Amino acid sequence: MNRAIVLAAALTLAAAGRLAGQEPTPPPRDTSVADSAAQHDTALAAQDSAPVARSWRIRVQPAYRRTPHLGLDPFRYALVPHWGLVVAANASGTNNALNASDIGALMLIHRQDTVRAQDIIDALGLVPPGKGLLGLVQGGTTVHLGGPFGRHFALGFTGEGHAYSSFRLDDNAVALLRDGNASRQNFSLGTTGGAALATAEGGVHAVLRLGAAANNDPGLRVIVGVGARYLKPLAYARGGSTIANGGIIRLTGDSVMAHVSAQSQFTVASQDNPMNVQGSGMAADFLLRLELPRPGIALEAMLANVGTVKIQGVERRLGTFNVATTTLKEVKDSIDAVEFIVQDTTAVTVTLPRVLRLAASAWVLPMLQVDASYTAAVSGDFTAPAVIEAGATLRLLRWFPLRVGIVRAGDYGNGFTGGFGIETRVLYLDITGSAYGSAPKTVRGGGGRVELGFFF
Repeated sequence: MNRAIVLAAALTLAAAGRLAGQEPTPPPRDTSVADSAAQHDTALAAQDSAPVARSWRIRVQPAYRRTPHLGLDPFRYALVPHWGLVVAANASGTNNALNASDIGALMLIHRQDTVRAQDIIDALGLVPPGKGLLGLVQGGTTVHLGGPFGRHFALGFTGEGHAYSSFRLDDNAVALLRDGNASRQNFSLGTTGGAALATAEGGVHAVLRLGAAANNDPGLRVIVGVGARYLKPLAYARGGSTIANGGIIRLTGDSVMAHVSAQSQFTVASQDNPMNVQGSGMAADFLLRLELPRPGIALEAMLANVGTVKIQGVERRLGTFNVATTTLKEVKDSIDAVEFIVQDTTAVTVTLPRVLRLAASAWVLPMLQVDASYTAAVSGDFTAPAVIEAGATLRLLRWFPLRVGIVRAGDYGNGFTGGFGIETRVLYLDITGSAYGSAPKTVRGGGGRVELGFFF
């Protein structure tokens, strides 16, 4: 017994020696209250960040959130945060009166070489009273090379070619053939005229990103863009009346009287030397974009194509038609005798069709983005109406957007837009199209845009 007591005491002393200088083990504590508070804090944090997580869950790059437009958009590629090369082409054309069926019939008659004056009169009968015949055609190509310098600055260099044209046949001139002279006897050319311009361009655009830089940062992003382009004219043409109010054409029951004078201006590059047209110009572009990832909203204002181009050596011709007679034969002979005579060569300064676009986007669901934009009307030689667009982008796959939308363009009527794309880290493809009209046979115009980019 004594030996057992001594052994137990020795073991106790040894254990005490091993634990000397160490903190005693604290007793177990109740963690239910602390765990409950931690879980509550985690739930609140998840609730606060839920909109950001939903907005950016599919990790679409902000530059791809910016919906493409068929019109001029010089900052389209400079916003992509990777170095790369992009090639793009676009074209559009429309009018306010003739649809696809009408144009197809006229082309068929022309191919059969059986065009009659009555066919032209019938076509003009489709022009809406009070508006005249309006037409607009534009197109361009772009090659872009650029990329970011750090997180907040990007630079892009572009080589471009653009073409603009528009025409207007005033209702005063259309009414002569469409309505006859039963209700009125006085007609004129009014504002009848047209213009066309083609340019080669080289430009540089800079983008400055302020605020949050990371995709998962919910803070405000402010994007400021500015750019300039040097323009070289390739071709220019313009025509219209030189008499106030378009001159006068008077038809009565037994006589015809007309006093009309028209002027044409024209210059074009030769095939051997595409740059032989003398002249140059400059254009400036500006962008301000705000992105709010937490509510999933972006607001943008863009002012582009602000500038002029001066063209030297434009040949100016003048043609005059004067007649006062009681016989139609004399009218015909007078028309056949009209000849546009070269007056001189001159320098012409052309104001570019500037673009003012206001846009808003909202990604209301992880896969769905809605957009709306307003493009202001353009006046001058290349008149264009105000355009209102609304659309949606669906991303069932984050790299494969599907787009659909509607568009309203003043006298050119309503239309539809649609397209798809591929948006990855190294490859970018976008194909977008539009049509003005409610059915294939009633389409009065349309357009398309193709973009292909490689990023590295």
